[in-house]
Amino acid sequence: MELTVFGKYGPYAENGGKTSGYLLETANGTFPFEMGSGVFSSLVGKTRPEKVSAVIISHFHSDHVSDLGVYNYYLESLFRRGLFSGVIRLIVPDEDCAALSLIEGMKFFRTERVKGGDIISIGGTSFEFFNARHPVTCLGFRCFSEGKSFVYSGDTDECSDLKKNLTGADLALLDGAFLSEKYRAGGPHMSAKICSHLSAEYGVKTIVTHLQPDYAENEYGKDIGDNALCSIAEEGKTYTI
Repeated sequence: MELTVFGKYGPYAENGGKTSGYLLETANGTFPFEMGSGVFSSLVGKTRPEKVSAVIISHFHSDHVSDLGVYNYYLESLFRRGLFSGVIRLIVPDEDCAALSLIEGMKFFRTERVKGGDIISIGGTSFEFFNARHPVTCLGFRCFSEGKSFVYSGDTDECSDLKKNLTGADLALLDGAFLSEKYRAGGPHMSAKICSHLSAEYGVKTIVTHLQPDYAENEYGKDIGDNALCSIAEEGKTYTI
């Protein structure tokens, strides 16, 4: 498996950056997950968006879904030229909200609602969804393929479901939006320091994402400390799992 980071910022990006967006490639499929601001242009540069196996969305905040409309425009353009005639499978949380109503009105996506505990297998790659701890319904997932496992936290504070899924994982992409001095338990995100501690506790190679442009990256680096298993996400970088 390979993970490519397209966008690592939230809730907005710094100049030239992108909000949440990633690509997971396995021997059995291609799976973009999250489609934040500016992410679609990176997806086009990496693969053919009309050929992906499925798109996965953790929750409906704008920094995670804003480029779905752009994606739909792209598919519509292909359709008008006779180059695309299907729909893209879009896996989303089961939460009725205005954003989902808008997405479900897009012609070239077929939405499939999932809940924590659901398991989906697509071409030999399986996704096990779990409930994140966020102000709105948000799902993380653990992906299994080729004898490897990858965990994505979604947007979350520390929670038991996340910790359970980190056990035995090969790579984790974790929400470390806060610096430790800004973090308060029960908030919408973890800190980079917590991500580093989880990485060390479970022995999991970890990438910290969902960075806030308000903070300098070297401040996040100080929070991570000298944990060699843990690093800050780099936009455009591909990580082998």
